[in-house]
Amino acid sequence: MSLSSRYLILLPLLCPTVFAQEQQPAPAAPAATAAVAQPAAPAAAPSSSRAPELFGVEFPLLDPASDTVSYKGGLFDVGNNAVVRARFEKYLQQNPDVSEVARKYRDKLEELVHVTQRNARTGKAVGGENMVKIGHGLYEMSDYPPDGGQSGALASAMASALAVQFANQKRDRENDKLQAEIDELVSHTNRLTNINTGRGGRTPGASSRGNGKGKASGGNVSNTNSVRISHNTKKIAGHEAAQVKNDAESTAALALSKVNYQSMLVSLLLSRRFDHALIGANSYRHIFRDGDTTLKLEKDSQADKLFRNTAGMPPTINSIASAASTARREVDQHMEAVNNLLAQDKLSDATQHLIEAVAVGEYMSSVSTFPAEKRRRIAEYWSLRRRVLTSLNARDYGTAEEIAKRMKELDRDFDDSMVMSYCAGKKQQSDLALRNAVKALQDGNDEEFNKFITEAGEIWPRNPRLAEGRKKLETIDSHDPVKQEFKTLIARSEYRTIYNEQSRFEVVAIDPELKEQYRDAITLIGTIDGMLAQLDIAAQQDRVIGPCMAYEMLLDKKKEDERFASDPLFTDALNRYALAGHDFVQALEQAAECEKRDELGSALACYYRAQCIYPGSRMAKAGAERVAQLILQAEF
Repeated sequence: MSLSSRYLILLPLLCPTVFAQEQQPAPAAPAATAAVAQPAAPAAAPSSSRAPELFGVEFPLLDPASDTVSYKGGLFDVGNNAVVRARFEKYLQQNPDVSEVARKYRDKLEELVHVTQRNARTGKAVGGENMVKIGHGLYEMSDYPPDGGQSGALASAMASALAVQFANQKRDRENDKLQAEIDELVSHTNRLTNINTGRGGRTPGASSRGNGKGKASGGNVSNTNSVRISHNTKKIAGHEAAQVKNDAESTAALALSKVNYQSMLVSLLLSRRFDHALIGANSYRHIFRDGDTTLKLEKDSQADKLFRNTAGMPPTINSIASAASTARREVDQHMEAVNNLLAQDKLSDATQHLIEAVAVGEYMSSVSTFPAEKRRRIAEYWSLRRRVLTSLNARDYGTAEEIAKRMKELDRDFDDSMVMSYCAGKKQQSDLALRNAVKALQDGNDEEFNKFITEAGEIWPRNPRLAEGRKKLETIDSHDPVKQEFKTLIARSEYRTIYNEQSRFEVVAIDPELKEQYRDAITLIGTIDGMLAQLDIAAQQDRVIGPCMAYEMLLDKKKEDERFASDPLFTDALNRYALAGHDFVQALEQAAECEKRDELGSALACYYRAQCIYPGSRMAKAGAERVAQLILQAEF
């Protein structure tokens, strides 16, 4: 694996601006077979639950609450980070950015990449025409909204670095001028010294006869020369001190300028602005000519660990340029693979490549311009993949088989054998339990009958032969068939079935023991349906706040009464609103995780972020107040 490739693998784990440094339960990652999630690393053991194996075959079932699967006694991550999944799903629903403005932006960005590559290899003076062109181009691009101000920030960093270089050059010229004056002063001082010591020829003003007046005059000149020598010496010392000061200021300014510029480059790389990072890295070699390209990173910082752990050597500007160039190339290669795989109807592999391309190079041209029709194809496959996992988790094997057939139609390489085999095994297991239940009923063994009929329903709740079992029950137990059926439905928490056929089950109200259960079932489903209808209206009226409000209300109802979670329409609505308001849900989940880890500041920030999305959130408000109180009470 190349050095740059290793950088790219770690970017989603370390980038604070894009991936929020929050470890979310990871969603199911696309695989060659949607239903076969490959276990990553075992986590904590799941709570004990009955999961019988048939003929030694067991299929991992997804837990939608945590995005993990339980398999052979452990919990396993099934794919990418939850944030990446949310971004990918949002990407699939967006239109490609193919406007004229976007095209000009991308053309200008590509042009600047080439310009800086050529400029880095020239020996032209610092801040020449090319740098002016680069700066103007960056400032122009900063007006494009999707740019996010990155171009302007990079241009400002370049301008600041060049200003430091120009200031240093001015100080160098001052030092050269001071050195010339020093040399002249030294030369003059040496002449005067030689005159005073008699090594410089006849003393000016002395008599050729050597009379007394000549001696006196020579003594005066000597004194005058000594004063001049002293003056020159002090002036030389002052000039040398000024040179030292200039050198120190230049060194300090250059070091600070490098740190600031390098920080910008690292930030661009970690935020996946690879074009900008490459432009900045190429320009670095032109701005700073001393040959020092080592990054001045804080020891043990995230950026320092990123480079050192992957490279095993001090990070340099060349490392940034290499990583950015490799990322650009690999993203384009991923997108090329996506197009080729779609042409061959290989949607599973195409989806995997697209996820990697979006996760790494969301801002790349090849990703942002990906056609809407192709996004729709992958979105359909992605939806089916999630639905098949949900169906298996709900033990709806008939639906799972239908979805698997559809996925096989869409993806010529999709291997449905494991899904079909698993579903067939569970169906057979349920039918076997039903046969034992019928036999127990014929034998008049109510205990065994209840045991096997419950087992059959737990394995495959939608087994059509359950209806046949009920008919046989009516034949054998003619006294109270409806009552027995009602008890079975209550035991399986199938309240909606009772609600849909309430006219037939009204007779159970005669029994005082079942009367209250019947009323509770009807009231429960009626409450759910009425609440879902109102929430649906609210969610449609406000596409942002509505889903958040609905999600919070449903979550409260689920906590109040666990029976709500047994209703499939309620569960579907909860999942649907969680997806629609994923930013709000994500903020609440992140806040809860941070609070659990006693990361109170991060928790408070997440609760405030949730409040910004949905100001009326009771959960966010309560959480923020709770965490704020803990912070105030903390002792430092």
